[in-house]
Amino acid sequence: MTENSGENRLILYFARHGATAWIAHLDNMRLFERAFNRAGWPIAWTEDAFNPRPILVFGLPVGVGIETRRDPVEVTLKNRIDVEPMILCLNRSFPQGIEIVHWEEAPNMKRSLMSLVKAADYRIEAPMIGPAYSLTFGGGRRVIVPWTRKGRTREIDISSRIFETYNIDNDSIEFKGGAGSDLHLRIDLLLDALVRDGKLAPEDALGARIVRKRVHCDFMS
Repeated sequence: MTENSGENRLILYFARHGATAWIAHLDNMRLFERAFNRAGWPIAWTEDAFNPRPILVFGLPVGVGIETRRDPVEVTLKNRIDVEPMILCLNRSFPQGIEIVHWEEAPNMKRSLMSLVKAADYRIEAPMIGPAYSLTFGGGRRVIVPWTRKGRTREIDISSRIFETYNIDNDSIEFKGGAGSDLHLRIDLLLDALVRDGKLAPEDALGARIVRKRVHCDFMS
């Protein structure tokens, strides 16, 4: 399974569908750790004597209820591997609904994968969400929402965190939103704004299907 000695870093892109969208981030991390172990991947571990952990870095933690189609996770290996057959083994080790859909060698970078995340493409499906989106954000108006973090609440303009709108239909919207440390777009706050300002039914907002189609990273940084 191994070819050459020496540490190796890969970026894997994973999709999760259906029931696996309801796995919380920490549980998702543990699920990946167990799958790598079952598939025999030579994962490198941190050197913490009291709490060593496998070196896995998710580019953008995925919230409960969000499906993904191409989310990045960086894995550090103790040695090089023949990647394609090992990915086949890894996909067999995941529960139904999670799979690795692409991989690449990690670029030679000093910054963490999380710090390179800049945006994400989303598709949200709910009855009449398109008209609610147009009513809320049409005309370039500011949409102010409360953001609570670490016990402190401040007001933000959520419209500035929507970089591009790709498509609006009656029952679906597709757009690019900010992600990571800069101008991060929280989808729950977006849905709250659509209920408040766009007349989206609260029960439809709660039942919306959310798909993160792609995470954009700036590997040139």
